[in-house]
Amino acid sequence: MAAPSPPELRDLLADALALWEVEGRVRIEADGLRLGPALRVTPALPAEHPVRWWVERPGMQGKGQRRPCTSVLGLLRTLRNALGAETGEARRLRVARPEG
Repeated sequence: MAAPSPPELRDLLADALALWEVEGRVRIEADGLRLGPALRVTPALPAEHPVRWWVERPGMQGKGQRRPCTSVLGLLRTLRNALGAETGEARRLRVARPEG
């Protein structure tokens, strides 16, 4: 399966921010995507595969953090943790037969 295009990935991440109730905007830039002022998502080079994306954020004392993501689910998990959105109650969809 092909990786999502930058506009598709932007839309997915914007939907995730809304679901997590995190204020922010996702912008497409020349080298990837930016979420707010601090987080960047950049595509991995072909030689870095199976890594597909890198999530980068500035760290303390000028040392930034760079996390590898090998899938869309991994990317969403990494961003959710970086944004601190994991602290709330998880929303889950439950599929069940109707009662009655």
